Amino acid sequence: MARIEIPDGDTPEVVRALTLAPHFAEVVWAYEQAVAKSPLDRRLHELVRMRIALINECVVCLNWRNKDWGVTEEELAAVGDYAASDLFSAQEKLVLEYAERFATDSARIADDLIERLVEQLGAAGVADLTLVAGKYLAMGRFMQVLGLDQACNLVFDDSGELVVTTA
Repeated sequence: MARIEIPDGDTPEVVRALTLAPHFAEVVWAYEQAVAKSPLDRRLHELVRMRIALINECVVCLNWRNKDWGVTEEELAAVGDYAASDLFSAQEKLVLEYAERFATDSARIADDLIERLVEQLGAAGVADLTLVAGKYLAMGRFMQVLGLDQACNLVFDDSGELVVTTA
């Protein structure tokens, strides 16, 4: 249940909440489109998205799946303990470490971590990763803090179709 009063309607609560700040709605949509154009490997997107979802405790983000992005349910379940898992490559663990630090203690991200990321992704890749992580962090917290993530669950039926159910 939303923690603020939002307009009635059939669209998801997050969409209706954005109508309360229409000057941001266009920017949020543009950010979504920019992230969709990101050249960062989709598998890395999905791993970063899930690591930040775990940190944000965002129900929608935790239940969402990008099925074609090359991450299994077993891998998604292991994201919380990625450092000890054999399911992720060294690059994936590095990116997950960065996403975790970005979401929890960004002011103290060590230069060494940035240097290792630059070696793996290049400077442009690190800039891209940072902006992608920022989108997942901001929108996940928007939904979680305002209680917009508690209103529905996103699941896939047996045919792979998205099903939205209200809580």
